[in-house]
Amino acid sequence: MKKHKLIPMISLISTFIVVLLICFAAFKWADFKRIYNVSSINVQGTNFFDRTIIEEKNNLILSKNILKSDLKNYKDQIMELDHIVDCKVSRQFPSTINVIVYEREPVALINSDELIILDSEGVCLPVEYCDLSLPILTNFKTNPELYPKGFKTASNNVITSVQLMKYTKDNFSNIYDEISEFVFNEDSEYEFILKNGKTRIMLGTNKLSTKMKYLNSFVQAFDGEKEITDYKYIDLRFKNQVIVKDS
Repeated sequence: MKKHKLIPMISLISTFIVVLLICFAAFKWADFKRIYNVSSINVQGTNFFDRTIIEEKNNLILSKNILKSDLKNYKDQIMELDHIVDCKVSRQFPSTINVIVYEREPVALINSDELIILDSEGVCLPVEYCDLSLPILTNFKTNPELYPKGFKTASNNVITSVQLMKYTKDNFSNIYDEISEFVFNEDSEYEFILKNGKTRIMLGTNKLSTKMKYLNSFVQAFDGEKEITDYKYIDLRFKNQVIVKDS
């Protein structure tokens, strides 16, 4: 009886060993033929910055075995870039790596000892890999120590400004697209200068997002008969009033 029970067990073990050997041989053959060597890296999510700065990291894993590639180190290298908030890296067999990046969103520029991009949280970013046309912050303090690369600016006025830029971009993109400069003037008040170079929009110092709502309502009231650029200035500093002057 024991002998009859032993034969199926030996057969099962033999089959298992044969399967393991076949799998091992298959992997060795694939390794020899470089079937699993990384030949393609797909990068997604680069909406604002040039993807070449990420592609420069590809040599860390390109042509290496997809099963042995150090994806953690590759991800860490990408995460060191100032404009990257998060990154997901995954394998797609047999030879593709998929990368999804989540970028900071540029909303304005400021000129310190060099041009610096500011995102919606006031984080300072390099301009080298971004060619977007952005409003520039004018007449703010430009001390270099206020704008450390990869960190939030130390200027509260600048943070207020970029938050308003982000709010305007998200809610009134037609107005945001017309802004050339966002000025902190000699009276410590905020104002826009539009891209036509002549229209000023004066906001004052408080309730800035509310004033953007008023400005948008004023623009909508044109109903196509006039454009915002037809005015020399639009003054929103006074409660429940919009004071304008034609060009």
